[in-house]
Amino acid sequence: MKEKDLQKAILDYLRLTGWFAIKINTTGIYKKSTGRYIPSPNKGCADILAFKKNCNPLAVEVKVNNNKQSEWQELWQEEFERAGGKYILAYSLGDI
Repeated sequence: MKEKDLQKAILDYLRLTGWFAIKINTTGIYKKSTGRYIPSPNKGCADILAFKKNCNPLAVEVKVNNNKQSEWQELWQEEFERAGGKYILAYSLGDI
């Protein structure tokens, strides 16, 4: 399964279960004129952020195969959890 397909499945599941869930662009913006990406200011941010009444905010970092978090993602996770959020490193829909 491709990462984008797993992200979509997780977004669909969260939305079906009452969460307000959004995909965060962490790649940046591609500029045709230069052939390069403008870096995203969201470096390290989880792929998906979700919110639900009376629940802690949820961040989901989606990985496939044996991919690991980057150092930036680990730091972001620590800050998010310190602020009271729940963080999930998801390799499958079952992890949610």
